[in-house]
Amino acid sequence: MSEMEIDGRDTNGTLKIYPPALAGILLIAGLFLHLFGWHHHRLVHLHQLLGLLLVAGGVGLLSSAAALFASGDTTKNPYGQPTAFVVVMPYTFTRNPMYVGLTTILTGFAAFFGSGVMLLAPIVFVVVIDRMVIPQEEGTMERLFGQQYLDYKSRVRRWL
Repeated sequence: MSEMEIDGRDTNGTLKIYPPALAGILLIAGLFLHLFGWHHHRLVHLHQLLGLLLVAGGVGLLSSAAALFASGDTTKNPYGQPTAFVVVMPYTFTRNPMYVGLTTILTGFAAFFGSGVMLLAPIVFVVVIDRMVIPQEEGTMERLFGQQYLDYKSRVRRWL
């Protein structure tokens, strides 16, 4: 096993962040913080319904976007080398529908539990992904797909 595989850093010493793992860790941390003083009750509230709808919508968006990558036989790994340039719906309204889906799922759980502290998870997720993961992905896409990607980037927003 190489040093890169042991400590999670690439050859430049940059820490590799895997978005689904980050989302899962933040969700678990938010649940822990929320449940620390939680008093259980049996009533279903509007925020719980909204939360479930957000989670379902996020899962749907994430799944459909990931399925397009799978059908195009290209990597979902943000540090991998893409072999295809996917530009069909939902990639026509956001360049990062999988990240939007994960953010929506995290927000949905916060809404479901009515937890302000759990809203930290989607906020931290967006900041980390936007500053540390997406710039590297965009650099790879620009290098591999050139002007075609730059044109796409000028037409479609990074998030929403």
